[in-house]
Amino acid sequence: MRAVTVRGSDFRCYERVAVELPPGLVGVVGPNGAGKTALIEMIHFGCLGYSPRTTSEAQVVRFGAELLRVETDVAVSGGPVSVEIGYRPGEPKRITVNGAAERSVERLLGRFPVLVFTPDRLRLVQGAPALRRAYFDRVLARLWPAPAAASAEYARRLSQRNHLLRRVRAGRAEPGALDPWDRLLAEAGEQLIAARARLCTRLAGPFAGRLGALGGDPGEDPLRYRPNVEPGRSLEAALIERRGRDIERAVTGAGPHLDDVLLFEHDRDLRLYGSQGEQRRALLGLILAEADLLSEERDEPPLLLLDDVTGELDGERRRLLLEAVAGFDQAIVTTTDQADLGGAHASVLTVSGGRVAA
Repeated sequence: MRAVTVRGSDFRCYERVAVELPPGLVGVVGPNGAGKTALIEMIHFGCLGYSPRTTSEAQVVRFGAELLRVETDVAVSGGPVSVEIGYRPGEPKRITVNGAAERSVERLLGRFPVLVFTPDRLRLVQGAPALRRAYFDRVLARLWPAPAAASAEYARRLSQRNHLLRRVRAGRAEPGALDPWDRLLAEAGEQLIAARARLCTRLAGPFAGRLGALGGDPGEDPLRYRPNVEPGRSLEAALIERRGRDIERAVTGAGPHLDDVLLFEHDRDLRLYGSQGEQRRALLGLILAEADLLSEERDEPPLLLLDDVTGELDGERRRLLLEAVAGFDQAIVTTTDQADLGGAHASVLTVSGGRVAA
């Protein structure tokens, strides 16, 4: 997949902008604050309908404007597609694909394979397990929509059980009322655990390969799934066993909502012992591994959006990264210094003062 053109109005610093995007490696070059990241964000928003940088999407509307509009023309294996998205804070997004209304933003995720790196996504490696769970569940949604539905169903049932736990603790329901919810939650939870385990198994080889190609030392098992309930044990049995504690705390204390996925390099947990450069490299390796798996599953390489990706990489690791992304239909890389492209064969767009020029 590649983005052919993007047109936006009142998106971040851009009052109006229209950009033609060539295939292959595209360098977006300009000083800090010029609008490079906003351009990457606009392309992502135009393809998938949400910002990769913030959950408070009112922030992406240009200051002083009431609404934004992004139009994106993309080339996918099935042919050209045009996506139009209008957004006014406080209202649902209005999305059309090839002129027909799209029912939900979530459906765009299955239509368009787009992967993004931004520096703040290092929190995925450095931060709490919830960030990694959300990331891997989104990977599931991109790859296998049917198994990915287990995540939403599990979340729904978990909310219902927690609500019932509060009622039991308050004396408004009997503990036995939890029996059917334990079964229902365990059923959805075990489906989600199986889907996550399958995903991690499929990603492990590509991740080790990409990490090594970027100059890392993956060692054995660089991607490790840590389910909250040990493998082979019934989730329903775990829920029943800790029911008393769950009632006391009014929260479910066992299940895949407490799982984690750990990134290792040469048997070191990178969250605890990795340098920021190693963590950045591992995150890039994970994104490229996902790209490999997407290419295999969908027979179509994804669009790569890489913001300030070279910031903490030395010259050799920059070279390795650019070599790694050169094989994709399109990889858009932002940098403050064109020299960071290392002489790679790339088209260059310059950004300055909310304007983009070839």
